[in-house]
Amino acid sequence: MKKYKIITSAIILGFCFSCTDLDEVVYDRINAEEYYQTEEQVLTGLTNVYLKLMYVENWWWPWQLNECTTDHGMVPTRGNGAWYDGGVFFDLHLHTWDAAHGRTTVTYQYLMRAIAAANSFLDILDRITVENGDVIAAEVRAIRAWEYLYLCDYFGNVPIVTVAALDPANLPTNSSRTEVFEFIESELQHAIGLLPSLSTVNRQNYYPRVAKETAQAMLVRLYLNAEVYTGTPRWQDCIDVCNEIIGSEVYSLAPSISDNFVPENENCPEIIFAISQDNINRNARGGGDSNRGGNWINQLNMRLPLKYKYGFSFNGWGGPSVLMQHYEAYVDNDYRKSLILIGLQESPQGDSLMTIIPIDNVNNAADHEGLVNVKYVPDPESVVSGGRGYGRNDIVLMRYAEVLMSKAESLYRLGSTAEATDLINTVRARNFAVPEPLVDMTMDDILEEWSKEFLWECRYRTDLIRFGKFLTSRTKWKDYDSEPFRTIFPIPATEIQSNPNLVQNPGY
Repeated sequence: MKKYKIITSAIILGFCFSCTDLDEVVYDRINAEEYYQTEEQVLTGLTNVYLKLMYVENWWWPWQLNECTTDHGMVPTRGNGAWYDGGVFFDLHLHTWDAAHGRTTVTYQYLMRAIAAANSFLDILDRITVENGDVIAAEVRAIRAWEYLYLCDYFGNVPIVTVAALDPANLPTNSSRTEVFEFIESELQHAIGLLPSLSTVNRQNYYPRVAKETAQAMLVRLYLNAEVYTGTPRWQDCIDVCNEIIGSEVYSLAPSISDNFVPENENCPEIIFAISQDNINRNARGGGDSNRGGNWINQLNMRLPLKYKYGFSFNGWGGPSVLMQHYEAYVDNDYRKSLILIGLQESPQGDSLMTIIPIDNVNNAADHEGLVNVKYVPDPESVVSGGRGYGRNDIVLMRYAEVLMSKAESLYRLGSTAEATDLINTVRARNFAVPEPLVDMTMDDILEEWSKEFLWECRYRTDLIRFGKFLTSRTKWKDYDSEPFRTIFPIPATEIQSNPNLVQNPGY
């Protein structure tokens, strides 16, 4: 059993920190100074920070913002009206969201709650003396920086809050996107200077906590998008941090891309950062099925007849669908193409189940319309709870392929095309039985490899923006350019109503 699961089981003994708004009044069941006497006890409190991270990163929320807004995916309304949900998916796909949009609002709130949990715990760490307290605080600050990286990417100009409680008479105002960038950079650099390297700890026992290399990979992602966030590119800085990660030799590409997404994938050498999941344990938080441990991505993706293909004991929901135009971007012998189901599907006994076809009518799609993504390998030992099937696939947030491709893109932008091509081909090679390396690689080739390699890993919107193609991207239903302000989402209207010091992003 994963050590993280042992820690999460102990959170019932801990406290309820910042479960809702940033200005929430917190009441501890016992005095923090009295409870936190040892490093082990402190780790039970640290778990609450990770639990909030898990809630934000349960795949569903970042998928909607980063994938449904692109040609990667769509959620059609089924014939019985399922999945319409007030048109939120259409608004995202068509780039017609506004400041009242439910999914962008919830994402903003979840991120702020995760930051509040980190701030509350950092406040406790400031008030106690415990072995390795500074290292644990650095870990929390790195997690908080990760959440701010999402806020910076999604919303741009957000408040920087580092205190456990807010003064209602002096609520925070927006910081500029550049200021948020600089805050994230400083926090990660601080954490990198204190966190242990995975080369010095028992990696299996430490997983999936944030280590030095995890924070470095976060910094890579920040630097890769620096020009978007601040107007100033940081390509060489991105390369330098990539080289540090590569030089540490703590990660390697897995033999198959699927090794990252199989059940019980915690020992995959490629995974840098993940949300630990299993099919039995549940987080002690309540508040809905999505709070529970256990990956339920396949529940969202699967159609009902496909349960028999994989031996599931639960029904699929059949919401998110891969678009045909993305499927057609792969050559037939690319293994990654086989992770998208299309055509006649059969049971292990050879019985015909359903024939999957591309979406025709997005407003009234039949059950068999929409290509099915099985990148997260279906887990036959998924456990049903509350009608959902929970698998053992850890949710992957960052993996080593991202480091190699980030270095490649940065090198290419600085003119080192040969080295960049070699790196892209290194990642690409495992997907072909007979190698098909790229020759005379272009920027379009690099973007296409980002798209294929990281399909539905909740980053494609960010990549399209960096390449200047998000606003001009087209799908069967979106055949127009988006307004320039659509590269960031609005500050939710509810947040501005509750805090008049906040200023709305331009265009909204």
